Amino acid sequence: MLTTIISFIIVLGILIFIHEFGHYITAKKAGIRVEEFALGYGPRLFSRQKGETVYSIRALPLGGFCKMTGEFPEDEEMTEEERKIYLDAKEKGECFFQKSPIKRFAVIFMGPFMNFMLAVLLFILMFSIYGIPVDSSSTTIIGTIVPEKPAAEAGLEPGDKIIEINGTRVENWDEMASIIHRSPGKKLEIKYIRNNEIREVTLIPDFNENTETGVIGIYPELIMKKVSFTKSIKMGFYQTWYVFSNTIMAFVKIITRETSAELAGPIMIANMVGQAAKVGLLNLLNLMAVISINLGILNLLPFPALDGGRIVFILVEVVRGKPVDPEKEGFVHLIGFVLLMVLMVFVIYKDIMRTWF
Repeated sequence: MLTTIISFIIVLGILIFIHEFGHYITAKKAGIRVEEFALGYGPRLFSRQKGETVYSIRALPLGGFCKMTGEFPEDEEMTEEERKIYLDAKEKGECFFQKSPIKRFAVIFMGPFMNFMLAVLLFILMFSIYGIPVDSSSTTIIGTIVPEKPAAEAGLEPGDKIIEINGTRVENWDEMASIIHRSPGKKLEIKYIRNNEIREVTLIPDFNENTETGVIGIYPELIMKKVSFTKSIKMGFYQTWYVFSNTIMAFVKIITRETSAELAGPIMIANMVGQAAKVGLLNLLNLMAVISINLGILNLLPFPALDGGRIVFILVEVVRGKPVDPEKEGFVHLIGFVLLMVLMVFVIYKDIMRTWF
């Protein structure tokens, strides 16, 4: 549990920092005043002001923000200090709304873009250090566990070596897979080795409709091949595009109802990160890259309160030749934010039900 919590906080912190840093550095370059650069929400745990910007870490590590002056219109709920900052920035031309559409677009887009670039760098790092996967190991050592599948629910973990199923000794992956594939819905008593200790677990394989076989949600270890740093760079961009395009296709299939949507909330993601951390740094970096790409894509969806929703308003402004009324835009983003919070509560509830009940 401690490994899971620490790994999750570190991974999420890096992803959020990179995303918000994209907004922050571009805003600074565009001459926009940044009032606060924060990791997390809720009460401040730590803060320090440097120049015009407050840098803070907040209590709830489930997000972050880069507060730019003039993102939202002046209103009566502003404190005296906030109003003073707003008027001073407006006088100096440092408000967000005073900048050209192309500069505002760059500021908003750079957050998701930095998530994509982080994925590229992570893949380059993995390929240059560990190499590229060229084959699967034939041993019965588990390389990857699929969350919410029988193996994960029974307590099996990456690194466990399966030695026996229902009294039958298994010497390689094919022998083990053959028994599992022909046993959907049947109880399997599995012996495995973890930390030089023989353990036992009982589980029932699910039925896979596509292959018409039993599955428990495990994959073998990968055999890696060393490559040059130049090829690592090329493969880093390729792998990022591969994950990006497949994720987009998955979204399309969900929209067209070709497949059902399974939302993973913070609890489920934390479990996945914890499992990856137990296997090793390679698995953790790979999962981190995939999550970063998904985070970038989700933020570019044309939904109010997300970066994509704000980009839509900028594009509408370009087409119309004048901006949308700030109060109306602010109201739309407020509604979107409320809906996102409701969705977050629902997803967390589903996570809790799937994890503990």
